[in-house]
Amino acid sequence: LTADVAGAYLNAPCAEKVYTILGEEFGDYAGSKAIIILALYGLKSAGYSWRTFCARVLREELLFIPCRADMDVWRRTARKANGTRYYEYLFIYTDDIICISQYPRKILTDMNKHFLLKVESIHEPCRYLGASITKHLLDGDSHYTWAIGSKEYLIESLRIVKQKIEPLNLKLKSKVTSALPSGYKPELDAS
Repeated sequence: LTADVAGAYLNAPCAEKVYTILGEEFGDYAGSKAIIILALYGLKSAGYSWRTFCARVLREELLFIPCRADMDVWRRTARKANGTRYYEYLFIYTDDIICISQYPRKILTDMNKHFLLKVESIHEPCRYLGASITKHLLDGDSHYTWAIGSKEYLIESLRIVKQKIEPLNLKLKSKVTSALPSGYKPELDAS
């Protein structure tokens, strides 16, 4: 399942000491100092605050461990109903979550105890970070297989590039065999 965290930064304690002077809209409190206790969008440390808070919850409360190669990938061991051991995975990019498990709803429910998930965002994934996600039933297999593709992302990217180069009277080539020139050796490129 996939989910979005509602106001991700606002779930985390502020990593720095910040205060503000209250405005007229605060009535009798106008002119008073208010200490900011949650990470607000726009603070330089807001991303750090959220990531640190989220990591603490995943490690200490939900017992996930981060992947060494990608700190946005988390895993923990689990057991299926038949006793088979497997890994449950979480992919978390800022406030976007994909949960891979035999019981993903339980994991998301546990996460929701620590930070609010948007209820309407909890569903089978169809898109993640611009990539399309689809579910397929392969011939002779009774279990679904998930696939991730970049076709829609590439179509949108090309549309944007065409829009940017059009005022410059430039056009993309319609038929190319490679994005790089023939004979190009990137391992020798010292630029």
